[in-house]
Amino acid sequence: MTLDPVGYVLDLALPQPPPGRPAEPFLESTIAAPTFAEGPQAVAVGSQLAEFGPGVTPAQREAASDCLLLAQLAANKATTPEADVMAWYTTYIEVLQNIGWTVHAMEFKESSARDDQAGVHKAILPVLTAMLGPGAAAASIVISVLDGLKAMDADSPWITLFDRASTHARGAKFQVGSIELDPADGQVKAKLAALAIVASRQITQVLFFKLSAEHARLRVAEGRFVISPQRLAQIHPAVAQRVGPFLLDNIGNIAL
Repeated sequence: MTLDPVGYVLDLALPQPPPGRPAEPFLESTIAAPTFAEGPQAVAVGSQLAEFGPGVTPAQREAASDCLLLAQLAANKATTPEADVMAWYTTYIEVLQNIGWTVHAMEFKESSARDDQAGVHKAILPVLTAMLGPGAAAASIVISVLDGLKAMDADSPWITLFDRASTHARGAKFQVGSIELDPADGQVKAKLAALAIVASRQITQVLFFKLSAEHARLRVAEGRFVISPQRLAQIHPAVAQRVGPFLLDNIGNIAL
């Protein structure tokens, strides 16, 4: 972690804000931020589907979501559209580390998807179930959403948001995970599955994409991210200031 995480955040290179959105500082009076609840909740944060456990406060959910979005925006700025998706993930992880998250190394491996004719949303279910564990997986909102995705409107706002943020010049990259408050040590902990679809071109409808198309490959890495509530609260004002202009275009609630 950098010695001055706040200075690091304020100096971090990000893309230009979307047209019509104010630059820094973020004015809450002009843009309505996404809502965060008390109970189990799932949100789309750019190219990430994030699920929050009941112990994570609304303030912590907002702060964690903003951190995830900051890392994505910085990775978008630092890498070219033609770059390998692994270069994107390198920057993504580096940003989280520099703002106070302890990141356990993620090693990408080829996925052994049983049915490459199925959509990506089906192919990643075993990955998430194994990562979360049977009990947590059975109660997972994200798993329920992915399992029932075929019955959902592909033009749903959160799917459109996620799809736009996930596409890459040579495939797609996205993250799926859960964020919990550990009652044993009080730390905010995230389990993350980082996924990359390696293809010969940019793809659309990422979650519905069939891996058999163009012989695309799915690469998967699992990671653990940890931050103290105190550090999260300390870094959040600077992070919120930087990501504010991007919120409406990148964060949305997921409804079953």
